[in-house]
Amino acid sequence: MNKQLWIQRALEKGIECFEIYQSVQKEKTLTWFNGQVDTFVTSNVLGTSVRGIYEGNMANIALEDVKDDKMDEVLDGLIQQAQTITTIEKDALRKPETVKPVDNSQTWIQPDLETVKNLMKKLENDLMAYDTRIVQVASLGWQEEYSTREITNSYGIDLKDESTVQYLIASVVAQENDVVKDDYKIEVIHDLKDFDEEAFVKKLCEDTLFKLHSTSLSSRTCPVIFEKEAMRSLFSAFSGYFNGELIFKGISPIKDKLDQKIFSEQITIVDDPRNTDCLTVLNFDDEGCPTRRKVLVDHGVFTSMLHDTRSAIRMNSTSTGNGFKSGYASSVSVTPFNCCILPGEKSLEQMCQDMKEGLVITDLQGLHAGLDFVSGNFSLQCTGYWVKDGKKDHAVALITVADNFLKLMNKVVSVGNDLDWKYYSIATPSIAFTDCAISGE
Repeated sequence: MNKQLWIQRALEKGIECFEIYQSVQKEKTLTWFNGQVDTFVTSNVLGTSVRGIYEGNMANIALEDVKDDKMDEVLDGLIQQAQTITTIEKDALRKPETVKPVDNSQTWIQPDLETVKNLMKKLENDLMAYDTRIVQVASLGWQEEYSTREITNSYGIDLKDESTVQYLIASVVAQENDVVKDDYKIEVIHDLKDFDEEAFVKKLCEDTLFKLHSTSLSSRTCPVIFEKEAMRSLFSAFSGYFNGELIFKGISPIKDKLDQKIFSEQITIVDDPRNTDCLTVLNFDDEGCPTRRKVLVDHGVFTSMLHDTRSAIRMNSTSTGNGFKSGYASSVSVTPFNCCILPGEKSLEQMCQDMKEGLVITDLQGLHAGLDFVSGNFSLQCTGYWVKDGKKDHAVALITVADNFLKLMNKVVSVGNDLDWKYYSIATPSIAFTDCAISGE
């Protein structure tokens, strides 16, 4: 694709400004089952989308074929699409700004195929040998991903970055009498030489076996700790509260609460795509806007919202560098990235000791159906364990936790120190709350 030729032709056709976005996704996936390779797939996908402004309206087209001889056809289609838009609100493409790359020193050592096969074989054997109640390794696989982004526009933006990740995923099934439980674990691995296979096997198997003796609870209101994985899921579901587009539309419940206290003073929320503690570091968003660190909530006070270019124009503000695509073919939207609740000082064990008796929730289900974003109310199936005398007592399942997110975040007892980014772009530590409503037996 001759990008400059496309840009020149777009301008000749009366398109006011024009952008080309391209991404490359290279993947290598190996899955293992019953002592041998089950699947081995490699892929290399180039995705291209173009967008431009014609008569004040933004249009976007995703391309499967980016040959230069299709240029006029694509550009005419872009113009026709823009002419069908009736909104009076205007959009804009970005002009070049200084993008200072952050020093991200992550190093990835790619193993050869035989090394991966040997690891899969050993893992499967060790998982099955861990305990007679482990009856199946349901899935086992290795994934390598390499991706690039390129943004070029008629104003002179010409940006490119790349990212790499490789990880291991495994799941096992445990059975005792008629009770069957399963669990999974994902491990991001920079270098297999540093991978603690024994610890991985132990953690996965012990977590699965612990579930075999889970019971329900009688309905009650009790102290609750949302363990970091469960808290991350809950916070992710409500992270749109800080979305400038949703605030502009009046959908976010905190739309009129800027500079007001909305959460407990123990809660500080930061969004920082340049955070080198995270798996992926982005120097610019998918519009070419430089990314930066933002404090969304400062000790409970709502201090900042997130914007892409469009929402910033609507709110008479500036983009915060949070305009991202979910894929090359999708439109840009306001998206948090490397967003977290800052950790506190106490370990999960200390929080349990302080709670003395109550529920630790480790997993939430039904997040799409069991919550109301606008009201903040949620009622979600969950699993976890009961704490007695400050110690982990027994597994709990077949229960539902219910509350209101805004009210819950004002009932904070303590914030844990166990923030762990893993492979997430949103993360939280474990958080203890005074109480939640639990429905069970």
